Amino acid sequence: MSTPAKKRRPCLCCEEMSEKLRRGLCGRCYQRYNREGIPLPVPANAGYKNAPLSLSVIVDNGRERDGGCLIWQGSLSKGGHPIWFEPDTEKGKGSRRTVVARWLYESENEALAKGQVLKRTCGNKRCIATGHASPGKVRRYQKPGEAAVPTHCANGHELNDENLYQHPNRNAWECRQCGWESKKRNSPEHPLRDAREPYRATNTHCHNGHLYAEVGFSVENGTRVCKACRWLKDQKSAMLRLYGLPYDEYLAMLDAQDYSCWICRRPFEIRSSTMSPHVDHCHNSRKVRGLLCRACNLGLGHFGDDINRLQAAVSYIRRHQD
Repeated sequence: MSTPAKKRRPCLCCEEMSEKLRRGLCGRCYQRYNREGIPLPVPANAGYKNAPLSLSVIVDNGRERDGGCLIWQGSLSKGGHPIWFEPDTEKGKGSRRTVVARWLYESENEALAKGQVLKRTCGNKRCIATGHASPGKVRRYQKPGEAAVPTHCANGHELNDENLYQHPNRNAWECRQCGWESKKRNSPEHPLRDAREPYRATNTHCHNGHLYAEVGFSVENGTRVCKACRWLKDQKSAMLRLYGLPYDEYLAMLDAQDYSCWICRRPFEIRSSTMSPHVDHCHNSRKVRGLLCRACNLGLGHFGDDINRLQAAVSYIRRHQD
């Protein structure tokens, strides 16, 4: 069986035919370029299947149809839009993807802003005719350095100081009203007829008087939410759901116990990991017995509320006190 002959190609420098080329150069020319520090020659169409995008390329790959559409017959993106891969002459390697309809529109009209979409009036995504193209709005998320923030978003909401949100890390802008409506559409228990509360970006306190700089806040549905108020709301909901204990009865129990643990008599510390009040209840009858600290509540739980074991533990400690 005979071995097929290797394809011989000309060198870009000396134009001698060679079977082995490196960056388009033969071995002798490649060593000379590296030794003398000369930039390697990279022509516009070296090693690439496609040539740079031009009007002749569009004529070869376009087909006219009724209605004035010019249908692209070349490569398409994942979304079905005409694209063209041409050599990247600036970097000298790799290829660059060019959107054909945008390139053709900007070659006959003024350049579009970065992030601005080009809409098709005919509804055919493969059409590249400039007569069927119209500039659209800037996309909803846009960096301030790329394009000026418009006065209204894509849905027509005014982007004033209260409705405009700029991400601190990504420097992107967002419409608060659009984000609020998007979350409302996915939450059937909160219909769209409810009005969005103002962001209150200049307020330093919540409506209950908590200072944001001390307790902190989070942004939900485009509005500041005080972390202290949210914690109190979650506590009320958990007490009523788990123990059937209203919050006013919980406050009455705290007052009756002098804001201290019923067993060890140490004072409680609100929102503390060790000394916050815990609701103690019977696991059989589900009856609330009192408020204990974390250590005493866990101690009763480990002993299983068994009186005999607790009395034996007391006798054990008294016996070994001396």
